[in-house]
Amino acid sequence: MSTLPDGICKQLFACFIVSMPLLMAGTTLGWSSPMMEYTLKGTAPVHLTSDQESWMVTLIDVGNVLLSLPAGIMMDRIGRKLSVYLTVPITLAGWILILTARQPWHLYVARFLHGSAMAISLIVSPSYVGEMASISVRGSLALVVELTYASGLLLSYVVGWLSDYETLAIVGAIIPVITGLLMVSIPESPYFLMMVGKPEEAARSLRKLRNCGDEEFEEELEIVRLSVTEDKCKGKLTDLLHRDRAPLIIVLTLAALQMACGASVMEAYASSVLYGTGLSPNASAVIFGLFIVVACVPFALTVDKYGRRPLFMASCVGTTLCHVFIAVLLSQDDAESASSSLDGWLLLASVCGAEFFINIGLMPVLSVVQCEYFPSDTRGLANSAVVFTITFTSTIMLKIYQPVTDAYGKRANFVGYAVITFLGGLFCYFWVPETKGKSFLQIQTDFETYAWRNGKTRRRNYERI
Repeated sequence: MSTLPDGICKQLFACFIVSMPLLMAGTTLGWSSPMMEYTLKGTAPVHLTSDQESWMVTLIDVGNVLLSLPAGIMMDRIGRKLSVYLTVPITLAGWILILTARQPWHLYVARFLHGSAMAISLIVSPSYVGEMASISVRGSLALVVELTYASGLLLSYVVGWLSDYETLAIVGAIIPVITGLLMVSIPESPYFLMMVGKPEEAARSLRKLRNCGDEEFEEELEIVRLSVTEDKCKGKLTDLLHRDRAPLIIVLTLAALQMACGASVMEAYASSVLYGTGLSPNASAVIFGLFIVVACVPFALTVDKYGRRPLFMASCVGTTLCHVFIAVLLSQDDAESASSSLDGWLLLASVCGAEFFINIGLMPVLSVVQCEYFPSDTRGLANSAVVFTITFTSTIMLKIYQPVTDAYGKRANFVGYAVITFLGGLFCYFWVPETKGKSFLQIQTDFETYAWRNGKTRRRNYERI
């Protein structure tokens, strides 16, 4: 293990712990799927009408949106570690409410709390991972972020399928307790400590995360210092909108593309899309969760070897082709032709294929580049804007799915997703710069000097920096 570069074991341990809030977020998001089944079967302690179910599902997004901007500001005020630690009591309080719920408003409050904790974890955890990771493994460590989130989803699906309402709530409540105990051991982000004028503490934090010689350590500490200069530590909205305008436009476009490609719709309307395949809603959910987890493997093996842009483009191409197949297969169903067993399996394979391709690029790589593109002083604000864009776009896509289906059939939605994803692939090819193997300082210099426009994969000479 000692032969791994830059104390990767230390970084992997810290990355796993700070990603635990994303495991909590995954379990809270996935909880609504088995909850629907409990309500349908009458085994839930709270009876919900269809309107109340809609509010229960939606309120997690409400909490997510309302806390997205405050979470970005908070991580720059009180630090990355303390901010992400706040997800522990918030999530635990939500699970306690679910466990003791006897009225619908108990579930409403719980879902709002879970959405608030999710916003904090989605904004702060990727930032911490990007700031504490070595350049050579920064992309690969994002695997842990994606894997813990996907594992949380899968955990809720599986436990909800195999057990009852109370057991699922107890399992959900245990996770934040374990997370709170583990999180005590990780240091604060060295970039944040340097940003708030604590260079000695930043050096101690970086030392805890590295296992390298003094010369290499000093070089990396100097990179941290240069990346967090006093003239950049303003952290104002005007800095994000003017100085960091180009990277902001890129990441917000990628954030919108992440949901506009149909990811949220396929997860929320799995039973509707897969109608005719013979799968139960719970079985569909478990299969989706498995494909999300499996997709993390090729992402981890390629993101630091081949780069970010190739994964984005491969993800867009693969997703586009799968959506075309889904549209063709659904057109037969819309025409009321008899669906054969083969058609059902082809539809299942196409939907799972789209989910796989989305999760090898569009979903996980965004969490990598949204941290890489921005300096420390605006990283929190930028992440807040990304989470807000993702949630807003997801809400729109979920709201228009059924009206479009009623008016034009299911296939019309997937034709739209195919067109959007294809255009997204062109955007990635022409506008998304490659950041593999570059320090934060190098990436910021590229954006400031417009070098990313002239040749996104061109190597620059940084010896003079």
